[in-house]
Amino acid sequence: MQSSLVVVDSADSNERLLAEAGQIAAGTDTPLVLLTRVTEDELVENAETLQAMSDAANTSQESNSAREVANRFASQAADEAFESLDGTVEYDAVSVVAEESEFADEVIRVADERGCDHVYVAGRQRSARRCSATPHSASSSTSTGRSPS
Repeated sequence: MQSSLVVVDSADSNERLLAEAGQIAAGTDTPLVLLTRVTEDELVENAETLQAMSDAANTSQESNSAREVANRFASQAADEAFESLDGTVEYDAVSVVAEESEFADEVIRVADERGCDHVYVAGRQRSARRCSATPHSASSSTSTGRSPS
């Protein structure tokens, strides 16, 4: 296994999905790519909010874009999920700007670009949630991290 991509969203299933992917990554000594989605509206809203805050304080705000917030969310979720793995899981948090209808294509594109041979996506059943790993045959804004020791 080269690396795996884990789709991280705001759902409760993140912890279980990340824990399963983390255990496999730790056992195979392979890195993970954590992918989050930001919409165009979220980018615009975030930029407007930051500008208003900057204007009110009469200062310039450090960049804290919606993408960076999404990357931090994924990193924090991973750090919590990988806590019991003694810092053995390497990961990159990546965000893409995409609407829901475009997200599946973005998942495949990022998996291809990053050389991921497995993709983890939380199932969306009405009566129960489940996690699944799907082998990926093909080979932004990012932040890198390692779960804490």
